[in-house]
Amino acid sequence: MIVKKVIIDKANRLHQLPPDIFSFAKNKLKPSLIKKTELIDLARFQWPITMDEGLLPKEAGFKPAEVKRINQLKDLLIEWFDTYHKVKIKPNELFIGGRISSLIFKVALAFIDYGDIAFVPDLGHPLYKKVITAAGGEPVSYSINYKNHWQPRFDRINTRLGRVARLLFLNSPHNPTGAVLNEKEWENLIWIASRENIMLINDAAYQSYSERIPPSLIATNGGKKVGIEIYSFPYLFGLPYLPFGFAVGNKDIINGLKQASLLIPDYIPNYYIDIALRAIHEYPNEVLVKMRKNCRQAAGVAQDLFDLLDLEKSNYDTIPFLWAKTEKLRQSTSLTNILYHRYRILTIPGSSFGDTGEEYLRFSLTAGSESFHKAYERIKNKPRLLRKRVNKQ
Repeated sequence: MIVKKVIIDKANRLHQLPPDIFSFAKNKLKPSLIKKTELIDLARFQWPITMDEGLLPKEAGFKPAEVKRINQLKDLLIEWFDTYHKVKIKPNELFIGGRISSLIFKVALAFIDYGDIAFVPDLGHPLYKKVITAAGGEPVSYSINYKNHWQPRFDRINTRLGRVARLLFLNSPHNPTGAVLNEKEWENLIWIASRENIMLINDAAYQSYSERIPPSLIATNGGKKVGIEIYSFPYLFGLPYLPFGFAVGNKDIINGLKQASLLIPDYIPNYYIDIALRAIHEYPNEVLVKMRKNCRQAAGVAQDLFDLLDLEKSNYDTIPFLWAKTEKLRQSTSLTNILYHRYRILTIPGSSFGDTGEEYLRFSLTAGSESFHKAYERIKNKPRLLRKRVNKQ
């Protein structure tokens, strides 16, 4: 009996997914001109808080947390929001689950049907477009660019698209620029969302990076009526990196998120709860304060590198990233490829976040001061490799 090979066709949605922010570096990077040189990674966000021995769990810590323990964590979160955001949260307005990307995907699964329209930021992380596309929806971009000081423009919501859209993804503080919506801007957006019947989903991953807590969607009058905010326990409270986050806000959106989570249940062991309870009690804990300090120091050291590369810092100090405008090279991918091929230095081109990022580069402050200094010294010692390529442009 002859068995023919099965023809495997991938789902069309996989071809529609936007590229990853590191896609520029896949399958095309040639060997460096500098042989056997260590890669200096200034691109990837690598959470610097690690698990110390005192936090390592015993055998019972790996068992799934019971509902009683999760509710204990909810109660403490409710107190925290009351203290720091002056907002009253009810237990049914809070959901504890996995990492931010997982929670965002489950929101899309819960509320996006085939062909539904959802607004996503452009400039922004491609995650939002990916989850809408994966759920069968149609992502429609709203603009974020330097002309408006990196503040989002919601003109499209006031068109016919706004009348049929299901939800709008935000990211405040914004990655990669650090722009933050102020209270008045939140109030205006909440009013528009209420009028057009659009759900607001704010990715608040970096809200705790700045010592001054920025304005919040759910803490703004009417915010809980139209949307939710999604947080990471590690980023917000200074925990070791764990796939552990929560959503807070509109109870109907939270209920939909719970239902979607039944399809892909989150594993939350007891030791996640133990570490989170301790960190919330100590907020802001020593490791979070130290992380902020180290990132500020890295930003200071990075300025020497920026001067060498003719880069101009163009972001707000509300996120652990640097967003820099190129002067001599207008194509961000050109400069990132030069830095990789000729110097073994990895950065991210702004075009990975959208068309309006074409002339920009993003650096991660979690790389640390030493990495930025090494990058500076490497380029300073062989400046001809950069100038040679620049002169050809």
